[in-house]
Amino acid sequence: MAPISAPVPSAGVLFAGAFATIGTTPNAWDGEPAVWADTLGELAAGMAHEVNQPLTAMLANTQAASRLLAESPPDIDTARGAMTQAVQQAQRAAEVVARLRRSVEMPNLASQLRPLDLQAAVRNALYLLEPQLRNCGVDPLMRPAGEISVLADPVAVDQIIHNLLMNAVQALEEVPRAERKLTLTLEADKGQGVLTVRDSGPGIAAEVLPRIFEPFFTTRRGGLGLGLSLCETLATSMHGTLSAANAPEHGAAFTLRLPLARQP
Repeated sequence: MAPISAPVPSAGVLFAGAFATIGTTPNAWDGEPAVWADTLGELAAGMAHEVNQPLTAMLANTQAASRLLAESPPDIDTARGAMTQAVQQAQRAAEVVARLRRSVEMPNLASQLRPLDLQAAVRNALYLLEPQLRNCGVDPLMRPAGEISVLADPVAVDQIIHNLLMNAVQALEEVPRAERKLTLTLEADKGQGVLTVRDSGPGIAAEVLPRIFEPFFTTRRGGLGLGLSLCETLATSMHGTLSAANAPEHGAAFTLRLPLARQP
């Protein structure tokens, strides 16, 4: 299969598709004030959504470290691990902001794509979210398929995987602890690297499923409705896809497909 060479939208990689309607040339920014206001409003909301996740994780890790150090005797090793994760979440927040700036200064995402080990990206996300997974009582089952190298933007893939895992955790919190299962499957299929995140939560209501990727659509109290919209926009901007479905028994399954770095 030949490498995919479809044109990349100018800033389709930005938060929640905020710039998806702006166009594909620099002059497309010359629009009406109302368009600017709407676009910047969506951008600000999306940025707040994405930066809030690592900041919340940082707070949880530092609070845990503080409690561990207050014990008698203090659990130094575990506290050190919590602080290491806090540092990495801070770095992730900085990367999200830097990526936004790069996208504005250099809108063409094609220049930012590079070979990425998808399995390593998944393992890194699981490591960073280990406190949340542990609190939820979930021991993720990972089904790898050897090394799968995809052509992608590392920060964008990190954002997608992080969002999908957090959504899965939130879904699992709605079912009894003994029923909570999280499975991540990796495979190569038809020139694409495929990641499926499947939970054993309540699943997606039939009336919600067609709108699951709409910006600002949410069924979660206090939610912005931007996470999945952002993920789909990012996947599309990397010549990939993100789809959602209900699992055969129960729960939801989200499937990310990205072009392989080396096409068969």
